[in-house]
Amino acid sequence: MRKLLLILTAIAFIACKDDKKNTTDTNSKTEEVKKQVVSKVEEIREKFSYNTVENLLDNPDFINLTSRSHAFTDNIVFKEVNVLKTGEDTYSLIIVFDEKATDFEAYNQWKLAIIATPKDPSQFLDKKEQKKGARTTGIGSEPVVMGNEIVLHTPNFKIKPKEFSFIRFYLYNFQKEVNTKYYLIKDATLPY
Repeated sequence: MRKLLLILTAIAFIACKDDKKNTTDTNSKTEEVKKQVVSKVEEIREKFSYNTVENLLDNPDFINLTSRSHAFTDNIVFKEVNVLKTGEDTYSLIIVFDEKATDFEAYNQWKLAIIATPKDPSQFLDKKEQKKGARTTGIGSEPVVMGNEIVLHTPNFKIKPKEFSFIRFYLYNFQKEVNTKYYLIKDATLPY
């Protein structure tokens, strides 16, 4: 019986030692991936001279509208859309690029626009937007570095309605071409 107990104790000790090694290996791999992402972001920042802005991605009041990625083209991909309330009816809109899948030279030929369709268009302050039932506007289109991400950041996006049937993002350029492969967010609510 003592031998059996001794054998089981030895097996448990060896198994725990292997688990610690696997945890260390996993942590090392995670750190390596983080370093690769940071170096890729830094490489892109330097190549295109993108500015670095305050990292709002870690703010506890930060709201993620969607983490569903979207490819406008094979080489222009966004990972997520986020907002942070910064004032009365004012938001910081943060759209995160997939830096591994995006060709920033290709993106630099385009601008990003938004069509916001509220559940109650009468909440718009502008009578034309009330009648149209939506707000269409270009948004910040110069990428910047925020934390370990490359983002489009519109720091003072003003909009009165808070509940939207859908929000669509699309690309356009100065030749009046429009990429209608919309990045669609349904039933979105901004912080009150």
